[in-house]
Amino acid sequence: MPRSELGVAALFSLALTVLLTWPQALHLGTAVAAHADPFFSMWRIAWIAHAVVTDPIHLFDANIFHPETGTLAYSDAMLLQGLIGAPLLWVGLSPVLVYNLLLLTGIVGSGVGMFVLARTLTGSLLPSLVASAVFVLAPYRIEHFMHLELQWTMWMPLMFWAMHRTFEAPSWKPGALAGLFLW
Repeated sequence: MPRSELGVAALFSLALTVLLTWPQALHLGTAVAAHADPFFSMWRIAWIAHAVVTDPIHLFDANIFHPETGTLAYSDAMLLQGLIGAPLLWVGLSPVLVYNLLLLTGIVGSGVGMFVLARTLTGSLLPSLVASAVFVLAPYRIEHFMHLELQWTMWMPLMFWAMHRTFEAPSWKPGALAGLFLW
């Protein structure tokens, strides 16, 4: 697959993401969707950024529901998003901006992941862009666009892409990729 097509897919997914979340793209550093869950996501990301540098052994013993332990596991821990967002928080970006950047990254990444799978299966650019658009603009995604953990679905199409590569030309590398994406 040509890299230029990946760039087209990324720009296309970004445009769809801005459309999906409009007008949030205008207020990335100052506003979130009118729902309580973005604040919960910001807390989880901030807790992970705090805990990995202060007491990583007790990462799951979050500062909520004291004196309970393991409280980060009461919901989706969002470890990957937290670890990606941590350096942004450490350099002083606001939790609102970090949350919004992670949210948009998840949606765009999902569109690109579906494009990669569809492009491999169809061998054609246009149907792959349509598949990407359908995946990005699925009604479930629209209804839950403020739920950060639900927007990071790029791993599903990428896992199927890696599985197809494994079966087409058996090798440990695509098999390991499939396992990584599934994990």
